[in-house]
Amino acid sequence: MSYLLKGALLGLSLSFTACTGQFQVVRLNNAPEYNMVESQENLRKITIAHLNAADLRGNTPNIFEYISKEEALVRAKWLADFLVKENVDIITLNEVDYAGTAKTGGLDQPKIIAEFMGQPYNYVMFDQYLKSPLWTTGNAMISRFPMRTIYRHLYEGDLDSRLGQFFKDFIHGEIKVGKRELEVITLHFDDEKGSYDFRRKEQARELHQYVIDYHHQHPNSFIVVPGDYNDAHDSQIMKTILAGGVLHPPAENFGLNTYQNGNLSADIDHVLATSNIAINDYHTFNFPWSDHLGLLCELEFLE
Repeated sequence: MSYLLKGALLGLSLSFTACTGQFQVVRLNNAPEYNMVESQENLRKITIAHLNAADLRGNTPNIFEYISKEEALVRAKWLADFLVKENVDIITLNEVDYAGTAKTGGLDQPKIIAEFMGQPYNYVMFDQYLKSPLWTTGNAMISRFPMRTIYRHLYEGDLDSRLGQFFKDFIHGEIKVGKRELEVITLHFDDEKGSYDFRRKEQARELHQYVIDYHHQHPNSFIVVPGDYNDAHDSQIMKTILAGGVLHPPAENFGLNTYQNGNLSADIDHVLATSNIAINDYHTFNFPWSDHLGLLCELEFLE
C-alpha cells in the first residue's frame, strides 16, 4: 500500500472508528432465535457457496470505484437469484458493503441479497469491519438455518500493518443444521506480496491456532473454513493452515482458479473442512461483477 494511500486512510481514521462496527446476526421475517430452534432432523448433505463480491463494483482493481444504487440493486438481485436457483443453504461473503456506504449507493448489501433470496434465507451475519462515512465494508454470512455469532478475530499488528489490512479479519458463526451444529469460519487474508508477505503468514498462523484450539476444546465439532486466502493451494500459507491434520481440502479440484483480472488468474479462494465433512462437487461459478469467481460445493456430514 502506498504511503499516500496510507496517509489518506489515516486521515479518515481520525473521523471515524475503524474495526468497531457491528458483529451480529440479524433475523428477517420474524425468524426464531438460534436458541429457540430444536431439531432432530438428520440432514446429511447441504450446499455452501463462497464469494469475494468486490462490493458488487465489477471486475476492477480500483477499490474506490463508485456505482449507483440502481446498479448495485441489479447486481444483488442477480446474485440472489443465482443462489436460490442453485439451492444454496449457506453463503459466505468477503468484501460486501453495509448501509451508508457512498461508493455503492448506500445499500446494506448482505441484507438486500438475503431479502432478494426470500424465505427461508432469514439469517444474516454482519461483520462491519471498516466503518466510515464513505466506506463501510466487511464479511458476511447468509443462511437458511438458524445462526449465531461465536467470535470475530482482528488480525494483530502495528499501525502500518493495520492500515494495510483494512476490511480483513476472520469471523466464526455457528449454524444449526438439523441436529448438528456447523462451525463456519470465513476469512480474508492480506493480498500484498513481496516484503509484505509476513502479514499473510502471520494471519495464517493466527487462523491455524484458532482452529486447532477450537477443535481441541470441541473434538467432535464440524468445521468448514471458506474464504479469500489470497494464496495458492500449494503455497506455504496453505501448508501452515493444513498442518496438524485438523482441516483438509476437497478430494478433487482443489486449486481452482478464482481470481480473474485481465490476463492474470490465480487460485486464491478455497474451502477447507474437518475430516468429519466431505467436500463434494467442488466447482466455481461466475459472478459478473467481481474480480473473483465464486465457489460452490456440497458438504456431506460423515458422522
